[in-house]
Formats: sequence, structure tokens, C-alpha cells
Amino acid sequence: MGSFLAPAPAPRVLVIDDTPSIHQDFHRLLSGSEEDASLAELRNSLFGTHPPRLRGDRFEVDSAYQGEEGLQRVGAALKEGRPYAVAFVDVRMPPGMDGVETTERLWREDPDLQVVLCSAHTDYSWEQVVQRLGISQRLLILHKPFDSMEMRQMAHALAEKWELLRRDRGRLAELEHANTQLRQETEERMRLELQLAQAQKLEALGRLAAGLAHEVNNPLSFIIANLNHVERELKALAVTQPAGTVEELQETCRDALHGCERIQRLVRDVRGFSRGSSLPAAPVDLDAVLEDALAMANLDQVPGLRVEWEPSPVPPIVADEHGLGQVFLNLLINALHAVAKGPAEPRIRVATGLLADGRVWVEVQDNGCGITPENLRRLFEPFFTTKPPGVGTGLGLFICHGIIAGFGGELSVESQPGQGATFRVLLPTAPSAPTAERSSAVA
Repeated sequence: MGSFLAPAPAPRVLVIDDTPSIHQDFHRLLSGSEEDASLAELRNSLFGTHPPRLRGDRFEVDSAYQGEEGLQRVGAALKEGRPYAVAFVDVRMPPGMDGVETTERLWREDPDLQVVLCSAHTDYSWEQVVQRLGISQRLLILHKPFDSMEMRQMAHALAEKWELLRRDRGRLAELEHANTQLRQETEERMRLELQLAQAQKLEALGRLAAGLAHEVNNPLSFIIANLNHVERELKALAVTQPAGTVEELQETCRDALHGCERIQRLVRDVRGFSRGSSLPAAPVDLDAVLEDALAMANLDQVPGLRVEWEPSPVPPIVADEHGLGQVFLNLLINALHAVAKGPAEPRIRVATGLLADGRVWVEVQDNGCGITPENLRRLFEPFFTTKPPGVGTGLGLFICHGIIAGFGGELSVESQPGQGATFRVLLPTAPSAPTAERSSAVA
């Protein structure tokens, strides 16, 4: 058996006229039954009158005898999802509103409705109609008594125009949706490409920094050993020499050793980052790590500082306790530097919470000077710092980023100049361990 397509629903036509005979004419011309068509075809074949009606030459015709009733029918049709395509509206319909006012209100209800104003009188001039309704492609004028062919041609043309308008609008909506989706996908792809480029850049810089640290560490060890030897010899020489003879040399030697120790710490930090991904991971109590970091951060150094500690119940996370403590201590020290010379009421907020996807978040927020967009893009690069020379090495956030990434987490920052900064850490939770009750039940 072949498959048949269901016929398209007949366009809906609404006739608004106070004369019953007019409605009979419209029903006869636009919605004749199949039986009427068969009889007409037989009559035409016998007597050679008008050609038979085409099968697609049919409309679903409804009647309204006043403008208010017509408005109610149009509103009901919209609610049913079966709107009218065309409305034939009489101009004179006493005692209710006339056809021009009815058309105004019909278009407020259904802007797509095609309207034919029908009248045997000249109640309105063209200028008056345009003044009330505007020049619109939705409007045609039909004078009574109308020709049946002219009326049917209007109905077909306006119904097809109405259908094309709806199709075009639907297609436009689909294109706009596709365009919005494409734009979102493009933006997401650009964001991911930027993240990938940044990750590759950090990886390359990390290898470079680790190699550089290795090369620096060997000669540095010889320098420190030699300076320690010189310091011991100067100390022994000071016993036999008059007071004040070797003190200046001893001070110079101590300064050199202090500088070497700074270089040694820098090398150790870089090496720690290069091994960050291999830090042992185990279930860690996040609140305990944060409380230790708050205690070690020396928060009293900023007068009037208000610290807001807002912990939430969170499960244990998978991380290395020492490495995680290093990250949070670094973030707190950076926040202290940001508020040290900034707001009149310095504030640091530390909060935790649980995301819907099961990850734990930690926020370290300050109301300090904020970070410019130019610096924000480079914040996690090695050796980049906004601190004065000698205060920071530019490795703190670089190493923190590597440590968090090694735990399978994320470290991000949001900031605007003059509005402080918020560092956000996302970490995976530890798998649930069997409870004691379950273990004993199994035993």
C-alpha cells in the first residue's frame, strides 16, 4: 500500500457582517460541501455551465454578526492555536462598532490577520481609512455588491499571503535561533582555545623555569659553600685582629649569603611547581587547612582588618594537605598586600561551598585596589608580579595554579580596578568511604 500525505487544513475565514444573507453567500462560495461540488460537477457536465470547483478551493468559514463577537472569535481562535487567515468585515454594523474600529481592534488582537473591508456606501474616504488604519498590506477594500470571482480570488490571495508570512516568520525564528546557537558555540570555542593556549603557554614556561632552576642550582650551591667558608674564616680572623677590622667584610658576606638564600628559595619554589602534578593526593579536611592558613597569614599586620570566615559543610577533598596550605597561604598574603594601602575599612572574606556537580569551591575575596584587565590576563604567568622589585618573585600564583591543576582542580580570578579581587578554587571531593556500620554488617 502506498503512503498518503494528510491534506493541509483549510484556511480559516471569519465573516463579520450584520446581514444573514451575506453569510450565506460566503459559506456557499467558500465552504461548499463535497456533495455540493459533486452535484455542481454533474450539472456542469450536462448543461455546460461554470467549471467544477477545485478540491483545494475550500475554506473553513465562521460567522460573527457584530464587531465584538468577531473580536471574541479571533481571540478564541488564537488560544486554540488555529488563527484566522482572513476576515471579511462589513463597514456598517449598527448598533455596534463599525468595520474600521473593528479592524483596529482585530489587529491589536492578531497583527497577522488579513482584512477585507466590505461596504456599499462611502462612509469613509480613503484618506480617513489611512488615517485610522495606516497604509497596510494587510488591508483590501471590496465594494458591495461584490463579484463572486473577485471575492474568491481575494480570499485565496490573502490566505496564501498569510500562510507565507507565517512560514517566513517561523523560518526567521529558526535562523535567529541557529545564529544564536552558532554565536554561543563560537564564543565557547574561542574561550576553550584561549584556555588551551594559556595552558600550553604555562606548560612551556613551566618546563623552561624548571630547566633554568636546575641549571642555576648547581653553581649556586658552590657559591653558598664558598661564602660559608669565607664567613667562618672571617670569624676566626676577627679574634686575632683589632676590633672593626673585619666587621665590614663580615657584613658584606652575610648580605651575599642572604641574597643567595633568596635565589635558593626561588629555585626550590620552581622545582616544587615542576613536581606539583606528582604531589600525593589523599582525603583532606578543607576547613582545617584553611584555619591553619588563616593562623599563619599574620592578619594582624593590617590595622582594622575585618576577616570574614564563612565555612559551609563540605565533604573531604582530594589533595595534598601541605601543597593546599601553600596555595591558600599565598592567596591570603596577596589579599593582605591588596588591602594594606587601600580601603579605609579593609576586609578579607574566606568562604567555602559545594557545587551541584559535587566539586567544592573556596573563595578568597578582598576589597583592595583590584587588578587591571592587562595584568589579569598575565596573572598566572611565571615571574610576572605587580609588586615592587624585591618584594615578590612573580612565582606565587604560577605555582599555586600548577598545584591546583595537579589535584584536578581549577584556580580562577575575577577583579576590576578599585573593586577588589576574588580568587576561586574548585577541587574534587574524595570518594565516599564505607561507614563503620556497613563494615560491621558485612563482618
